[in-house]
Amino acid sequence: MTSYKLYYWNAKGATESIRIIFAQAGVKYEDVRFEGEDWGKKYKPEMPFGQAPVLEVDGTKIAGSINILQYLGMIFGMTGNNDLDNAVLGGASDYISDISISMYKIWFAKDDEAEKIAEFKEKTVPQMFGVLQKHVKNGHFIGSEKLSWVDIQGYYMLDSVASHFNVNLADYPELQKLHDDVAAQPNIKKWLETRPKTEH
Repeated sequence: MTSYKLYYWNAKGATESIRIIFAQAGVKYEDVRFEGEDWGKKYKPEMPFGQAPVLEVDGTKIAGSINILQYLGMIFGMTGNNDLDNAVLGGASDYISDISISMYKIWFAKDDEAEKIAEFKEKTVPQMFGVLQKHVKNGHFIGSEKLSWVDIQGYYMLDSVASHFNVNLADYPELQKLHDDVAAQPNIKKWLETRPKTEH
């Protein structure tokens, strides 16, 4: 049996989509969560690029949150039906990452926070969500007729934006359906209800 060990801070952050895909697959893994000085002293020197998250698979360390998520999507059968479908899904993943980066910049802003939040909610979200929902059909990103790793990535981004910035997903019906359909998956629903409580 393959052994999985996931390294990240005690937070959702860039790793929660990975935890969700493990939950959906029903696959056990060691969820290594570090805090404070443990990262720099104990874990960082052992990481491939001195960054987290990192997934260790039978002793081999894999870096990069989206890289890990895509890898697990392939392993767990959460991909498109062919290479072209997967390329389409990859494009959606890149766009989701762009939205997430914009969101994280607000989270970690140290000045003009109110102004940046207003700009994100009033300009960035309507523009980017408007584009994104054109690539969703029947609760899935185009390129997949079943739950894919990109659906899970999209769900977590949408959930984060909605909860942290009070954005109403009902204004984007296709995105709302994707969000709700992913959250309703029995294994994912159980994880969301029982996962450790963290600030971020």
